[in-house]
Amino acid sequence: MSNRIRMWGKRGSSCCQAVLWAADELNLEVELIPTGGGYGGLGTPEYMALNPNKVVPTIDDNGLVLWESAAILMYLASTYGKGTLYPANDRARGDAYRWVVWQQTTLRDRLMPLHMGWNILTDPMSRHLDELEEKRLGLKRLWDAVERQLDGRPYLVGDSFTMADIPIAIMAHWWYRMPIDHFALPNTRAWYERVASRPGFQRQVSA
Repeated sequence: MSNRIRMWGKRGSSCCQAVLWAADELNLEVELIPTGGGYGGLGTPEYMALNPNKVVPTIDDNGLVLWESAAILMYLASTYGKGTLYPANDRARGDAYRWVVWQQTTLRDRLMPLHMGWNILTDPMSRHLDELEEKRLGLKRLWDAVERQLDGRPYLVGDSFTMADIPIAIMAHWWYRMPIDHFALPNTRAWYERVASRPGFQRQVSA
C-alpha cells in the first residue's frame, strides 16, 4: 500500500493544518490539491461528490475518501501511528479522543470568532474592541481546562506527543499570535513552546 495521500484543502486552514501536521509526523507524503478560500472549487460537482459539505479538508487514502478533520486525524493516527500518535494504552487513547473532539466541537468554535475579529479590525479605538474582549474572557475557562490537564505532564495525555496535542496546539498558535492578554497559563505556555519546536509544526503550521 502506498503512503501517498491526496488532500483537498489549503494551508491557511486550521483544520487542514491538523491533517498536514499529522501526516508530517507520520512521514506520509501528501499531494495537496489547493481547494477552498481563494482557490475555490468547493461547489464543483467533482468536489461535492467527495464531500457534500463543501468544506475542507478531504482526503483520499488509497480509495478511502474521508472528510471532517478530527475523523481524518484519528484515522491517520490509528492506521499509521499505533504507539506514537495513537496511544497504545486504552485509557490514554480514550483521553486523546476526548481532546481531539473537544477542540473541534468547543475550543475552535469559541476561538475562531475572536481570531477573525482581530484580523478585520483596523481601528484600535473601535467599539468592536468590547465585543472582542468579551470573546477573550469567554475563553478563559477553556484554556483553564487545558492548563489543568497539563499540570504535572509534558503533553496532553502523558509523557509522549500524541494526536491529542496536534489540534489543541494549532489553536494555541492562533491564540498566542493575537495581540491580547493570554491569561496566566504557565503549563500551557511551556507545552506550546515544546510542541512548537517540532519540525512538523514548523513546516505545516507556523511556516
